[in-house]
Amino acid sequence: MAHRLTLSQGREHPLSDRLSGISPVSNQNPLLFKKRLFIFICLLFLLFYPKPARSETEEKGPIYLKSDSLQYFKETDIYLAVGSVIIEQGALKVKADSARLKGESGEVDAFGNVHFSDGENAFEARRVLFNIDTQLGVLYQGKLFIKSDNYYINGEKIVRMALDRYELKIGNFTACDCQENPAWRIQAGELNLQLDNYLFAKNVVFYVKDVPIFYLPYFIYPVKTERQSGLLVPHIGYSSLYGFRYRQEFFWAISKQQDATFALEHRGKKGEGLGLEYRYVLSRKSFGQLNTMYFKDRENKVDRWEVRYTHDQRLSDRVRAKLDISYINENDSFRDLSDRTAERALQNIESNLFVTYHGEVSFAYLLARYTQDLLSLSNNQTPQKLPEIGYNLIEYRLGESPVYFNFESTAVNFWSEGGLNLQRMDFYPKLSLPIPLTSGANLTPWAGFRETWYSEGALTEPSISRAVFPAGITLDGRTAMDIGAGRYVFNPTLFYENILVEEEGDILQIDAIDALHDRESLTLTLMQRYITLDEKGIPQEKLGLRFTETLHLDTIPTAALNTRRFSDLRAELHLQPWTPVSLHVDSFYDVYDNRFIAWNTDLQIVFSSYLSLSITQRETRDGTLAQKGDLFNPYYLGDREAVTPAIDFLSEEIAITTPWGIRFINRAYYDVDQSKVVEIDYILEFQAQCWALGLSYLDFHDRDEFSFLITLKGLGGFSPEQ
Repeated sequence: MAHRLTLSQGREHPLSDRLSGISPVSNQNPLLFKKRLFIFICLLFLLFYPKPARSETEEKGPIYLKSDSLQYFKETDIYLAVGSVIIEQGALKVKADSARLKGESGEVDAFGNVHFSDGENAFEARRVLFNIDTQLGVLYQGKLFIKSDNYYINGEKIVRMALDRYELKIGNFTACDCQENPAWRIQAGELNLQLDNYLFAKNVVFYVKDVPIFYLPYFIYPVKTERQSGLLVPHIGYSSLYGFRYRQEFFWAISKQQDATFALEHRGKKGEGLGLEYRYVLSRKSFGQLNTMYFKDRENKVDRWEVRYTHDQRLSDRVRAKLDISYINENDSFRDLSDRTAERALQNIESNLFVTYHGEVSFAYLLARYTQDLLSLSNNQTPQKLPEIGYNLIEYRLGESPVYFNFESTAVNFWSEGGLNLQRMDFYPKLSLPIPLTSGANLTPWAGFRETWYSEGALTEPSISRAVFPAGITLDGRTAMDIGAGRYVFNPTLFYENILVEEEGDILQIDAIDALHDRESLTLTLMQRYITLDEKGIPQEKLGLRFTETLHLDTIPTAALNTRRFSDLRAELHLQPWTPVSLHVDSFYDVYDNRFIAWNTDLQIVFSSYLSLSITQRETRDGTLAQKGDLFNPYYLGDREAVTPAIDFLSEEIAITTPWGIRFINRAYYDVDQSKVVEIDYILEFQAQCWALGLSYLDFHDRDEFSFLITLKGLGGFSPEQ
């Protein structure tokens, strides 16, 4: 193969043979004429004969050779360069103390402080033998840096078998930047590395610093920039109640659009399980995931299984469909198996099919919902919506008039395994007339008609209907003034409502629509806000305080559980005096018994990037609570809801992060009513450039869980079950 070589002196030397010129001859010589005819035919043949495609090397352009001293030996076609040698061709660049280049074959022998780079990867070696065309060869006492994955490899002999494949004898592998004394490395008698594939090694010793930790006769690990099939890092843990826990997962890269993870799990005396996670992306508008789990519970002698499936489908810019399925065959599976407090506290789970349409002033949906009650022994009596259809027309202005029209409608089929089979249709048209007043106030009278039809009553009645005549007036205002560097805004709103209900027969009580009854009420809400601008000019609410109370104007309250004219006083507070500090409070105060019946607090303080604190408090007294909002008024505080159990607990989380990569997290859950800690977590993490270590201790009320996490950059790690 011919090369074009450019020397440091600027001379060009063709590596192919030079063509010799043809001397002029006499036209009178017949022999010469035949020779000329023969040459002419040959030239025509060369002119029209298909020329071979240019090689990859020729496409890269000429080879540039620079050095302090350069000699060319014509007999052997060898260039000998000594002192500050630089060889370049395209992205290829070689630096060495000296080098020998064979012109025709492109073979290079560089030695002495050799630095080799192909644009993506970098090499160092005492000596390098390679072919400039293929860029393949051998490095002696070499070091290899693979930039895309931050891999460092060194060995006595590194053979570059292909552009992405290397074989080593007595080699070392690490992803740590410190090459003189890396935090971890593996040493192998033989090592075969193929990028975007696997690392194969024999006679492997794992080192932490210079200390050997363990030996493996064989070691295989995926070293890939893209998803590839293979074993994942095992999850390891220990439970004081059940013993050793182990979970091994296998990842299967089925295609670019789908993959799956299979899992085997062992939980000591508790039992064994299998798991599957399947993910797919059909397009940017269509994707989903399936999670399944089977667990053989030897302790309770029961087979547990769980299915979770989600699919999101965007049919157009306005139409979207979403399927979300969750089901467990044993109601106590979360409480018995889960290590997450929030999951163990679930009272029910839902499966939903939701199809929605969003128009300019309209909204339509199709809903199919199956609810699984986790607190009852049987789900036979739980009403299911299979399906529900709804259509809303929102704030539609009637022509050029000042009148606005709203329309809500639903049709639902209620079903249960215990025999419930009820259909209900509900229609609610409404007219409103906003009237602007002075000083930014608005007066909005409104009136509507609500008709609800049932296929049957609560007892033995045939189909029945109910008519509701709601009407009211809303008065809202706004006052603002500048105070200091911010603006104070005061928004009072007064809602008057008169709801008349004409019923025929007993109605089965399933949701809020069925619970409508006569009422006349006045609801006052006072909202105060203090707003400032941050350094970017974005409004920030520093203070938000709202008080809400409802006065029942009925002569005799009609709600069975409500015998008081004044509702509980609701107070909601949002306070953020500084960006790192935020406080949220939601409370209900009984104005008759002069006591708080509910108080919920969320406090978060971010002291710095190194320290943060969050405290959550939930307290609800045993008894009944005021209803928060209804179908006509989002602020209405009306009828007492069903009796609720007392709730009183505290939780906290402290996170400390140091500049040295150490992070400590403490979480605690305290049951105030029982005066005991139900869970406390201690988590310690250390993050270095090429490795991380995590230790966690979880103290539950019935067991302790200890776990650890070791992660090695480039090799994954050994992790606990979280």
